[in-house]
Amino acid sequence: MDFDLVISRGTILDGSGQPRYMADLGIQKGRVAAIAGPGALAGGRTLDASGLAVAPGFIDVHSHIDWLLALPDHEDVLAPMVAQGITTVVAGNCGHSPAPVTEASIPLVEHSAEILKDGALAYRWRSMGELLTALEAGGLLVNAALLVGHGTLRQAVMGNSAAPPSSEQMDALCALARASIREGAFGLSAGLAYTPGVFARRHELLTLLRTVADEGGVFTVHGRAYTWISPFYRPLLLGPPHNLRSVRELLGLAEESGAKIQLSHQIFIGRRTWPTVPWVLRAIERAVDRGVDAAFDAFPYTVGNTTVNALFPAWVLDDFRARIDDPAILRRLRREFAMFRRLLGLSYADIRLLWGGAPELAELEGLDFEAIAGRLGASEFDAYVHVARVSDGRARVLLNTYSGVDAHDEPLRAVLSHPLCAFETDAILTRRGRHNPASFGTFPRVLGHYSRDLGLFRLEEAVRRMTSLPAERIGLRDVGRILPGHWADLVVFDPATVADNTTPRRADAPPSGIRAVLITGEVVAQDGALTSKTRQGRLLRR
Repeated sequence: MDFDLVISRGTILDGSGQPRYMADLGIQKGRVAAIAGPGALAGGRTLDASGLAVAPGFIDVHSHIDWLLALPDHEDVLAPMVAQGITTVVAGNCGHSPAPVTEASIPLVEHSAEILKDGALAYRWRSMGELLTALEAGGLLVNAALLVGHGTLRQAVMGNSAAPPSSEQMDALCALARASIREGAFGLSAGLAYTPGVFARRHELLTLLRTVADEGGVFTVHGRAYTWISPFYRPLLLGPPHNLRSVRELLGLAEESGAKIQLSHQIFIGRRTWPTVPWVLRAIERAVDRGVDAAFDAFPYTVGNTTVNALFPAWVLDDFRARIDDPAILRRLRREFAMFRRLLGLSYADIRLLWGGAPELAELEGLDFEAIAGRLGASEFDAYVHVARVSDGRARVLLNTYSGVDAHDEPLRAVLSHPLCAFETDAILTRRGRHNPASFGTFPRVLGHYSRDLGLFRLEEAVRRMTSLPAERIGLRDVGRILPGHWADLVVFDPATVADNTTPRRADAPPSGIRAVLITGEVVAQDGALTSKTRQGRLLRR
């Protein structure tokens, strides 16, 4: 057989978790056409992988790049993702997707997605199907699978209303969800700490999950609480920890509806939340034992990006522009912030401004809120509210104490070690402001630091949970494994040197040891940098 490319003498990690083996891979027309013993294949170009590992392309099961994919120069922004070995992204997470939209909902969707954007979109689509067609026509640097956002559905049907949907509105929400999945979305995502998902209650979610289950889709969800105490549950100090209540609530919805559920970025925020790790993981295990189709994902850092408004309770987010200037609201909020910070073990020094969301805040980017308070001559609380007010809630922040701090990351290790945990970036990657290190080093960090250096799991298991596991969870076909007929989305890396090189001062450092990245059979990156801006990616449809 004449091959377009032969990857010779590589150590194959096929994505199944089974032991590695030596082989040649023959690639033809973008797919793996043959697997044979080392040195057995010839013809066409050759990539010598002697001494290197060859794995399926990494799948970022939870990203936020959907607002980038429609940009004419998106390869310039997404280059760090490919450079770390990512070949497929799952976008439309946390309840936000660019479709479906109406003329009235576009401004609301735009505002909700402000921290995710790198440039203006023309919104030449209205339905999910029209969006997918537009993305496919424009070409993609990476393979992309989209979810439909619950918040986007809500904005199309009922704006940012905090009220429960009427029966007619509920029917419309379900019809839009069903249509979006039938047009190619892989399921529904929700962000229950963000406007307008924060206003959704049990009946609304259960009804939508039944629709998702009927259509065979997946439900991915950013829960109400990732802290042991939160503004979302009452009474505050009685009953189970709030993050445990959140997980139980979501697992109960999945169990009753029959929907497959993926618990997004299972994190434990604040030093006093860390002891709850075994309780939450046990709740997930028990649900799986009862037959619930559940798993979760996490990123390998003790910091994570979010919007400045994510720390505000629903009663502040409802009519935010008016409430953030209301003296009575601010007095109550000040008291609650002080209480929650003490109870969580979270300080203003643990919150760093990545992007101000307004020109007058640009000089504060990169500073934590203790430093920002000093710069403004204000209290930490007033500084935080000032940034939220001036940015209209759009500022992007990086929170510390996510399942640990620095070298004291035992809670994070427990999460990453769990066999139900897929790896993700949760990346908000734009050219505006400062970066989250996850955008540059997530998968090399798992392979190098957590697998090779700390020995949390075998290399084969690490690769399984960044390839075939996310493919199975989302429902992606012909990716995530090295098998004849599967797409030749591949990563060639050096197990001895692969490493994340990001630091707090240099969050955008490229990784080491990622020798080559292939998408649809073509080499698109080598040694931490793009080698071609040719768009080899594919638009994936359910």
